[in-house]
Amino acid sequence: MLTVLALDGLRNHLKNKIARAQYRVGGSYYPAEITEKTLLADGRISITIIIDHAVTGNITVTEIQLYDYNNQLIASKAESINRADAQEGILYRFRFTITEA
Repeated sequence: MLTVLALDGLRNHLKNKIARAQYRVGGSYYPAEITEKTLLADGRISITIIIDHAVTGNITVTEIQLYDYNNQLIASKAESINRADAQEGILYRFRFTITEA
């Protein structure tokens, strides 16, 4: 059985390992800004990103990815998020739970 200290260490390791985010529109990927990496009080890891206006026009984001400092894919999530050409942005959060089963 892992201790609370060990589980918190694993959670912090994952949180600190995430270096960059990107999103897919059509067949291309674009960088997204990571604005927050937090270990929540309930033990979940929260990664907040902003999808800005790097791509103009009405778009549909079909995938969001997180990478580590070695450029290895950590997480990927298929989506279908529409953004109007106006001055909208997209706030997106990954939340991870690490538990012992």
